[in-house]
Amino acid sequence: MDKNQDDNQQFWLLDLIPNGIVVVRSDYSICFWNACMVEWTGISPEEAEGTNFIERYPAFKNPSVFARISQLFEGGPAVLFSSLFHPHLVPCPFPNGDLRVEKISFIPFHHTTGRCAMVMIEDVSGLTNQVIAYRDMKKVAETQLDDLKKARDAIYLANKKLKLLSGITRHDINNQLTVLMGFLSIVEDMAPGSTRDEYFRKINTSAERISAMIRFTEGYEEVGAQAPAWYDLPSLVDATAIQAPLGQIMVENNLPSGTEIFADPLIIKVFYNLMDNASRYGGKITTIRFSIENRDKDEVIVCADDGVGIPAGKKVKIFERGFGKNTGLGLALSREILDITGITIIENGEPGKGARFEIMVPKGMYR
Repeated sequence: MDKNQDDNQQFWLLDLIPNGIVVVRSDYSICFWNACMVEWTGISPEEAEGTNFIERYPAFKNPSVFARISQLFEGGPAVLFSSLFHPHLVPCPFPNGDLRVEKISFIPFHHTTGRCAMVMIEDVSGLTNQVIAYRDMKKVAETQLDDLKKARDAIYLANKKLKLLSGITRHDINNQLTVLMGFLSIVEDMAPGSTRDEYFRKINTSAERISAMIRFTEGYEEVGAQAPAWYDLPSLVDATAIQAPLGQIMVENNLPSGTEIFADPLIIKVFYNLMDNASRYGGKITTIRFSIENRDKDEVIVCADDGVGIPAGKKVKIFERGFGKNTGLGLALSREILDITGITIIENGEPGKGARFEIMVPKGMYR
């Protein structure tokens, strides 16, 4: 009976263990190769026993790995190789070709032939996959919680703005009604003529302002009515370009595919108002371009055109309610929609060379 056959008889119980077991001598020759290793590697005991374990699995030649093993045969303690740092020292594939994730222990013991080491290879693939799945689930949950917090904060801000707006609008309408009633009392006893006609024009202007304020509140009451969500930027611009009254104006959408923004559902009104204003007031405008820039930690969405631009003295006023040639409400409403999720907007173009609206999206509100 040769040495390996004798060893097989001594270690036959190790064939019953559902882990890979290899017994190596101090010269790293394999003297036992259990049934589990046969199943995992397809290598028979006859083929494995007597060969050099280190030569068969060269990953153990790594100096830092080999140093830990060699001390075993000099009286050192057992060695454990973590699956986190050394998952495939002994490649054992599944039927589909994926490698098992392994935890490997080298346990020294004395044998009749001298000091040996039992190499125990544990398959921890299932546990590893569970940990990975847990981490993925945790990441998804954290993202959802973050989105919920953003939505909660945005709704709180929207309600605050609505409360403020209702007070301001009520005050503005009352002022205009006072003016309107005053003019009516004046013209009541006036004889027909140019002066009376002038007062009627003022009455009509005041009535139009009241109507514009009411229309503004109709649009504003939708702000914050639904929770903010993630919206695909390129798709928003494409959808808006179909709806906006652009005529022959071209829209260049250079926003990167897959870029998303966390905003109030009325975000599409913002892009509509930008295109509508460019069409109305841009003069001989031919093109509106949308792009994105990285500035510090923020992303900046740029809407630029080749029209007449905005005069320097009006760059701030255009965002005020009532300012403008039409109702003066579009850009004011756009600013409030964006502010729900902490996004700001400014006009930063060069007068005479086209308007340039810059929408600053803070970190966490884009992805």
